[in-house]
Amino acid sequence: MRPVVIAQRLLYIAVRVLGPGVLPGRRDAWKDPVETEIWNSFNAQWQELCGIWDSAALYQRPQSGRSGFALLLLREGRGVGFIRVTASRLRAEKEFSVMRAVHAARPETFSIARPLGHGHGGEWAWLATESVPNYPLGAVRRSTTREKVTAEISTVLDEVLQRGSETPRHWQGSHGDLAPWNLRTEWGGAVRVIDWEDAAFAPPGVDLLYGALTAHLTFGARLPTATNIEAAQWVAELVSTRRTVDEGMGSVNNRLLAALECVPAH
Repeated sequence: MRPVVIAQRLLYIAVRVLGPGVLPGRRDAWKDPVETEIWNSFNAQWQELCGIWDSAALYQRPQSGRSGFALLLLREGRGVGFIRVTASRLRAEKEFSVMRAVHAARPETFSIARPLGHGHGGEWAWLATESVPNYPLGAVRRSTTREKVTAEISTVLDEVLQRGSETPRHWQGSHGDLAPWNLRTEWGGAVRVIDWEDAAFAPPGVDLLYGALTAHLTFGARLPTATNIEAAQWVAELVSTRRTVDEGMGSVNNRLLAALECVPAH
């Protein structure tokens, strides 16, 4: 087991025993992440779906180019629901629809959290699912596992997504963000796929290429020996749209583009 995984699990045990105060970092008073009236309305809706919760873990995206935040709702230290809040109502509704269909398909190589509901208020929209396992999830490191999961994701999404008349016939269903932080393993080894907001039709090989690039940056996985030009162009455009003008060369997006240049495209 790798040192970073050991450290995560030791911290998890420490928090379970001693509470969140054991974690290092700056302490601050809680501030509602959205307007108070909207926050109170959301709370009431989430309690109807997930039950009473007494605390929450708040995650705000570090990428300045991506808005929103996520909440793990807890009751007596155990997860009762997971909430994603976004500034796009259409994205929340689309992700809920996709997740409901994928969950109903009962995939064999991976699982997803059961979607519970969605709603909106003001400029914000939310999606609620059952809680992710209440412990640190590992990353899928074997390329063969990624390939099997990616293939089934494509098969399922081909049936789930609506193909428009302008979509090239050879494009396949794609998760759109199949990085190690969205392709996780539970303690028993089962694979869990999260974050379906970017699911869409895309050129063949996009999920495998993006997954390999992010795995290379995350834990040093080998880069692919080759890819197709269409997939490379798609990934380059995707990463470029997420960049901001103030990003340095050491940012994740710029490092992804640099790694992509090292993969021959034919």
